[in-house]
Amino acid sequence: MLQAADYLIASQQSEMANLAQLRQTGRFISQVSQLVHLLQRERGASNIWLCSQGTLFADALALAEQQVSAALLQLDAVMPAATPHASHSRLFSRIACALYGLDSLTALRQQVREQRISHSDAMAAFSQVIHQLLALVFEVADSADEPRISRALTALFSFMQGKELAGQERATGSAGFAAGVFNAQQSDTIVALIEAQERSFGLFSQFADAESLHHWQQMADADGDIERLRRIACTRGHSENGALRWYQALTRRIDAMKQIEDRLVTALMACCELAMAEVQTPQGVPVPPVPTPSSESWHGFWLTGSQPSAESDALPQPGGRSLLALVREQAQRLQRQSDELAAMRETVQERKVIEQAKAWLMQQHQYDEQQAWQTLRKTAMNQNKRVIDIAQALLSVSAALSAAARR
Repeated sequence: MLQAADYLIASQQSEMANLAQLRQTGRFISQVSQLVHLLQRERGASNIWLCSQGTLFADALALAEQQVSAALLQLDAVMPAATPHASHSRLFSRIACALYGLDSLTALRQQVREQRISHSDAMAAFSQVIHQLLALVFEVADSADEPRISRALTALFSFMQGKELAGQERATGSAGFAAGVFNAQQSDTIVALIEAQERSFGLFSQFADAESLHHWQQMADADGDIERLRRIACTRGHSENGALRWYQALTRRIDAMKQIEDRLVTALMACCELAMAEVQTPQGVPVPPVPTPSSESWHGFWLTGSQPSAESDALPQPGGRSLLALVREQAQRLQRQSDELAAMRETVQERKVIEQAKAWLMQQHQYDEQQAWQTLRKTAMNQNKRVIDIAQALLSVSAALSAAARR
């Protein structure tokens, strides 16, 4: 008959298996991060190419395409196998959406090279591909159940989101400066993107490790040249020959962000290794090693080999600890993790609700993302409520309307 020691060992082995899977996930997300950065670079080069009617950035555009193609091969090397797994339905769905978007790059690039697409449509198409990749990172962050790893993933996703908004600011500003003047929509978009960056980096600051946060604080404020150009953009000012100056200044900033992003990936992997090291098996109990998942079996592996059967009085008691004490210690540690994870996810859940409310407004009123956010924020200010309260109320109305429509 199985005893308490068997289940204690099984609990720890299960935790180790989960952490090993999260470590492999971290390697996958690292490659996603690199791919997103290179896609942002290709989007920027495409934007300058189209805005200049093909007179600028031809070589940079070709190089960016080559780098993205190389990154896709690297991503494929760590891509999880499409093996059914009980807990990965949403993750696999996100991967499918991301791959579908990446498949559209060939046709998009052809349109860009032949200048058969406007810079705004090209930007939207690239941004949609990047959005699907970021949604994949968010899904991983949302499903991680080890607090330190979840914090590291949330910090990484929030920073990647802020960096993506900075890339959209670069593309929008490049179009305005290339035209010599900003229209009202472009200026409003720049303002909204700056505000959205502050929100993303604010969430990042809540969860980032100390070293990454320190490096971000050193570069958080935009340099003087960017601030001067932003004032021109936000006030619909005129600027001749400002496109390259703007693009180069924002590119320096985004490249510096990538260095912090790389630090966050390193911090994520360190969290995985530390968590695995801290899951200790009771001394003297022979526990088979947990296999490290290969890329082929990443989502299908589980514990192999026979489990030892031990009587409760056969478990050593180092330092005078009884089996009951070891069981309680394990339960208390897992409960602390659960409590920390719940508190952290409450913050992340608020972001999800706001994003869902924005999506509903975009669908119902044909708003873009910035217009949807401004609507939520303005309503909250007018009613003296939090944005999350307005978002929750809006989703409740949406649910009631859907239920009424089904009757």
